[in-house]
Amino acid sequence: MEATFKDEVIYITGSSGGIGFATAKLCLQKGATVVITGRNSKDLKKAEAELLQISSLVIAHNLDVSNESEILESLDAVYKSCGKIDGLVNNAPSIHTGKIIDMDMAAWRTNFKANLDAVFLTTKKVLPWMMTAKKGAIVNIASVVGLKGVAYMSAYGAAKAGLINFTKASAIEAAPHVRINCIIPGAVQTPATERAIPDKKIMEITKNSIPLKRIADPMEIAHPILFLLSQNASFITAASLIVDGGKTGDLNAGN
Repeated sequence: MEATFKDEVIYITGSSGGIGFATAKLCLQKGATVVITGRNSKDLKKAEAELLQISSLVIAHNLDVSNESEILESLDAVYKSCGKIDGLVNNAPSIHTGKIIDMDMAAWRTNFKANLDAVFLTTKKVLPWMMTAKKGAIVNIASVVGLKGVAYMSAYGAAKAGLINFTKASAIEAAPHVRINCIIPGAVQTPATERAIPDKKIMEITKNSIPLKRIADPMEIAHPILFLLSQNASFITAASLIVDGGKTGDLNAGN
């Protein structure tokens, strides 16, 4: 059954590029009203202009998800103008690396603000509306770094591991009418990945370490997100779907 989002309102954080932008594109193509958010106003305007070529049903909110008042005001404004939020995609990434022994508490906490704290805030805000409507789906975007230990990414990994667990706990509380799931991507060709792996040689090594021998296109993550938002996933909740080209399934012994 083909997914359709006609007359639905989908709110996507961190959607001026990468996975969030690709997801917004697909949702618009399926008939949804899509709210995109981004911290960089220039990037957000560019994304909005591109998406408006697909559909006029685009709403752009310039905000920082780590700012509690900004994200809550944005959600309130959307609910007031649209009367509902049917789907929420918590995608906004924040990656800050560093050795544990060199990291101060402020740097540690920075990784949690967007990756976990913001998800708590959006979920807490949107869930009562969805539960009252007896309809809704939330998809959180985690990372394989939340499943495996990665040097210099302890804070980011801890935040994403927390997000995976938060997804399960919130899904139980949201049932039976609201579904909450998690996508766990591996390496994806996004601006965040390019900043994290700027060296071409290291990027090539990363590609070769993946069984499918390539880095994912954002659309390859957006399609599973769309599936979990849709009624095609009507009996799926509290699930974590790994989309990593086989990376975490490979023991890689002796290779």
